[in-house]
Amino acid sequence: MAEPGVVRRPFWLKTLFLAAMIAVTIAPFLMVPVPGLGDTLNHLARMHILLDIGRSQDLQKFYSVAWSPIPYLAMDAIMPVLAHVMPLYTAAKIFVVACVLMPLAGVMSLQYALHRRVGPLCAAALLLGANDLLALGFLNYLFMTGLAVMLFALWISTAHWPGSARVAVFTACATLLYFGHAFAFLGYGCAVAGTELARAWRQRFTPPADLALAAAQAVPALFFALTLNTQAGAPGRLYTHYGDIGEKLLALASPLLFLIDPVQVTILLCCFAIIAVGATRLRIDKTIWPAALMLAIAAAGMPEILASTWLTDFRLPLFTLIVLLGGASLALAPKLRLALCCVIAVMLAVKSVDVWGALQRMDGQVAEMQDVLSALPKGAKLLVANESAAAPAQSLSGSTIWNMPMLAVIERDAFVSYLFTGLTTVHLRPDIAGLGTPQGGPVTLAQLAGKPPPLADFEKREGLRIYWHDWQKNFDYLLVEHFWRAAPQDLPDGVVPVRATRDIELFRIKQ
Repeated sequence: MAEPGVVRRPFWLKTLFLAAMIAVTIAPFLMVPVPGLGDTLNHLARMHILLDIGRSQDLQKFYSVAWSPIPYLAMDAIMPVLAHVMPLYTAAKIFVVACVLMPLAGVMSLQYALHRRVGPLCAAALLLGANDLLALGFLNYLFMTGLAVMLFALWISTAHWPGSARVAVFTACATLLYFGHAFAFLGYGCAVAGTELARAWRQRFTPPADLALAAAQAVPALFFALTLNTQAGAPGRLYTHYGDIGEKLLALASPLLFLIDPVQVTILLCCFAIIAVGATRLRIDKTIWPAALMLAIAAAGMPEILASTWLTDFRLPLFTLIVLLGGASLALAPKLRLALCCVIAVMLAVKSVDVWGALQRMDGQVAEMQDVLSALPKGAKLLVANESAAAPAQSLSGSTIWNMPMLAVIERDAFVSYLFTGLTTVHLRPDIAGLGTPQGGPVTLAQLAGKPPPLADFEKREGLRIYWHDWQKNFDYLLVEHFWRAAPQDLPDGVVPVRATRDIELFRIKQ
């Protein structure tokens, strides 16, 4: 019998290694004062409204809150609870860190469900933590995807349960998953469908009732999905576009890319090289590969824009890769296993340093926006124009720049036209509904000047609203962003400078 120390030492070494890698992965996100990733500030503005509308008369002039059975409620349910006991930005950082760690949690839960242990590939899951979905601010989906994979792992672990009890429990869980995020529910449904169809095929569909019981857990969620008013708040028809091959390749690479810069692309290529070298020793569990195949088919068929929801094809590749990692095992000698762990550690460290640099640049932009908005009176109606050049490769997504003016809602209780108010808990008051769009972004100075005229099919084609007609009468202040470009000289008439920095200018609109 081995000495107790001999048994425990490898366990503690693995634990310490994993803890160190987790710390390296999440450290960049904890050190940023305001998490401004992609759409995050737009979502945080909604969280601020949910928290403060009862005591802010300024917010009450513009917004109302209405809860309904919509499939995007994860942040709305969790963040206000956290923000009651800590500052909103601190709560947001905790939520972001949870999203970063969800791939790891999903892989570990699947490996434990299959083998009652976890292997070195868990550390590789941390490479999925900082991804393009995070850079875009898709926090609802990231958080719920981790829960969806954990629920799938639980489904595998409970195969021995009585059918009726199993379906009852998982019907409730799957319905809650749907309310958290529809695409997380879709990923879970594809994973379960692949697994159960493969099992039924092996058993020649005997007994046939087993497959029906597995499908029954989706019935309540499908009912809510079919009765959902997807047109809510949209002024025109919903728009769907599949996308070209370049967009599909970018979507497939999105789980491993945080930005498209040389460092991230190098890490992506290293991952492909490791997979190629280890392919002969890589094994996918027979329970998992049908689930991954079903997810891959769904991911390949997903349009880039679905019902005016952008980048829907970015969602399922991450889910697929988490499931594959969770079901994978490597038959390696101890020295090769140690070498693999060292390579993963180096890649994680390099990626975290690159992410830290991007977040630092973002933090400087956020601080600049806060400085300018400090001159904005509380409760003002703010119109935003974006004249920024294309973002450099090492910068965060353009949506980060678009959504930074949402700090005006959070810190000044202001009105900003493109706060998400479609399928959400926050809506515009009817008397100002025409001044906002349920989805969209800033205007351009050319649009404010009427040159070129608004596109005739703008509302009809993309479900967006032209909200800037008579802007001189309807808005109090104009904010102009011009990142990576000189300050524009062709400003509209009737605006008075209030505050300016290198990249942002605030003007009062003369009524």
